[in-house]
Amino acid sequence: MNKNTIYILFISIIISLASCTNSGRGYEYMPNMYRSPSLDTYGQNTIYSDSSNARKPVEGTIPRGKLLTFNYEGSLEGYLLAGDNAINPYDSNSENIEDGKKLYAMFCTHCHGDLGDGKGSINHPVYSAVPAYNDNNMARRTGSTMSELKAGHIFHAITYGVNAMGPHASQLSEEERWKIVLYVQTLQQTPEK
Repeated sequence: MNKNTIYILFISIIISLASCTNSGRGYEYMPNMYRSPSLDTYGQNTIYSDSSNARKPVEGTIPRGKLLTFNYEGSLEGYLLAGDNAINPYDSNSENIEDGKKLYAMFCTHCHGDLGDGKGSINHPVYSAVPAYNDNNMARRTGSTMSELKAGHIFHAITYGVNAMGPHASQLSEEERWKIVLYVQTLQQTPEK
C-alpha cells in the first residue's frame, strides 16, 4: 500500500472512533425551546413557589381549591366539620331561593327529582338509591337523617360529591352552590310521604 492510503485509512479510523464516543446531542442554542417546563393536568403548580406569585384566575372561571367561604377537606372529617361550622353567607330570601331552584332544576333534578324525593329521570341501577331530602332514615355519614343535614353538609356534598354523586365544583360557582343549598333546605322541610 502506498503511504497516502495508509494516512487516509489511519485518519478515517481515528475520526470514526472519535465520533462513536461522543454521546452528546450537540449544542442547544435555546434549551428552553427543547425542554420547556410543563404542568400536568390537575397537578401541582411547580413554576410558582408560593400563591402570592401565582397568576389570578381568568374572570368568570371557577378556580380549583380557592373558595372564599368554605375551606374544608374532601374527607369524612371535613364533611363533619363543615356541617358543624360552615355557615351559608347568603340570606335565605325569596330571590336567592328562586335562583337556587333554577340551578337545582338544571343540575340536580335528573337524579334527586323535582320535589327532592330521589325520583329523578335517571333509571340506572347505580343511581337507584338516591335519598329523599326529607327522609327520616338514620343511615347517613353524620348519624342523622337527610332532613337534619345542615347547610355545610349539603355544600360539602355538592363540592366534593358523595357515593355515586360526583363533585359539582367545576360546574357551579361557590355562590351557585350556596343558593342550591338554600333551595334544598326548603325541600328538607316538606313533609315525608
